[in-house]
Amino acid sequence: MSPSREFIKFGAICGLLTALTTLAVHWLPELWAGVNTFEERLQLRNNPIYMGRLWVVLIHCVLVVISMAAVGVLKWRDAPALAGFGFLGFVFFALFEMLRTAFAIFAMNRTWRAGYAAAVDPATQQSLRGIIGAFSGINDALFFLFDAAFVRGLLCYALALIRGEGFDRKLGFLFLFWFVVSLPAVLDAIRGGDSVSKWFGWVGLYFLPMARAITGIWLWQKSNLLERTA
Repeated sequence: MSPSREFIKFGAICGLLTALTTLAVHWLPELWAGVNTFEERLQLRNNPIYMGRLWVVLIHCVLVVISMAAVGVLKWRDAPALAGFGFLGFVFFALFEMLRTAFAIFAMNRTWRAGYAAAVDPATQQSLRGIIGAFSGINDALFFLFDAAFVRGLLCYALALIRGEGFDRKLGFLFLFWFVVSLPAVLDAIRGGDSVSKWFGWVGLYFLPMARAITGIWLWQKSNLLERTA
């Protein structure tokens, strides 16, 4: 698989954009962190920032897949198995997260929450309330699947990059650290709690935007090298 400098540059742009979308994905929920009651959560469907963030998540997943595809293409010749399995991890991450987000947009908010608010029959409201409550289990299942796929992709790419030199090797250790700090969320999903991951809230808020920006810069440098050697 021969890397195309145009695709690598496009991947670099997508990687840099994921740093921005990550800020939106992880920082905007702070705006409704105090929403606790069922009635308050019901009104989130009318919050344009809340709904807009869900659409940003969908865009974010596409950008991540493109940027990680560029990383995989660059490491294919050196470590085809690691690059291939790593990229599959990011593809499955995006599929599960997009499915989870689509459920939140169309099922949870546009159908069940809207239906509950419009219903006048107590029996209908009770039925919808049960469905809304059950969605948390579906959400947790999809979260576990997307997070498990993501950490697999991180580990594979880390092992492929560490084999290199200079910036490649440094990026590999960054991905390895990224893998380590992402594990608590997976472990808590398995255990059914947040006793470990609650100490790693800084990862999404601060580390992820930085890591994605560095990945984008690495891809941009690689595209420039391809231009000079073409």
